[in-house]
Amino acid sequence: MATSQLNETATARDLLFGGQSLEPTDALARALHERGALKTPVARYPGVRSLAECEVAREADRLLSTDVFDLLIAGWKKYDALTDAARRTRDAQGTEEKVELATHQIKSSHTSSVQLFIDGKSAGTLEVELSVVFKIVAVRCVISRARLTAIETGRCTVTGAVAVDGKEMVKRGCGFDLPGAVRLRGGVPLLAPVSETPTATHAAEPTGQTLATTARWSADPTLRNEYRLWDGSRWTNRVANDGRESSDPLSTPASLKPGTSLSAGKP
Repeated sequence: MATSQLNETATARDLLFGGQSLEPTDALARALHERGALKTPVARYPGVRSLAECEVAREADRLLSTDVFDLLIAGWKKYDALTDAARRTRDAQGTEEKVELATHQIKSSHTSSVQLFIDGKSAGTLEVELSVVFKIVAVRCVISRARLTAIETGRCTVTGAVAVDGKEMVKRGCGFDLPGAVRLRGGVPLLAPVSETPTATHAAEPTGQTLATTARWSADPTLRNEYRLWDGSRWTNRVANDGRESSDPLSTPASLKPGTSLSAGKP
């Protein structure tokens, strides 16, 4: 496994391909070819394998804009020790708590399906997966005003990988000290907005009856924002960052339901 160096704005692309001479799409296409990932799907179509590999590489590259440290923070937001401290400091203004987490691991996985068409006919569907795994040791966090405001100690090793149909194409990682590596600025909110808990009502087809479903704020599946409002059946354009609500339209429909894009182990 090769290693890379990360700064506070690092993406999965930087983790996997930072410092390399090849463009990420070219490196992915080469890996696809060397590992024969598309050999079977395009076997009946001589001469198109390299074109198909380039297309799949481009689709895989779209997953790589994910901010590495946003994934780490999103994972920590699922830890009871941190969210409990966040609630206490929210309810008792002016207080501060320090929370120590034992050695733990956070895993994040993101997938995209690529359907290959050759001469107008389907040649098969490939699943591209980006996985990022954090292994964290001896972290001590400072919580104030329901925010993660400082990381005093801790060491992290992060490993990223891209797989196609379960076959690993590339894997790379690095280790770093947490203090100073994760950008916190004015503090990272650990709790979902509590100002609104609306109930969304949609027309039920085809009878015209109404179906009430409870809306809730959840981690934004696009990773562009801290939270996005799930209305009970679909993601909306309403997002929240640092406790402030705004609008961020979805460029493409997000199929993931709340809680399915990220899993975090308990300390």
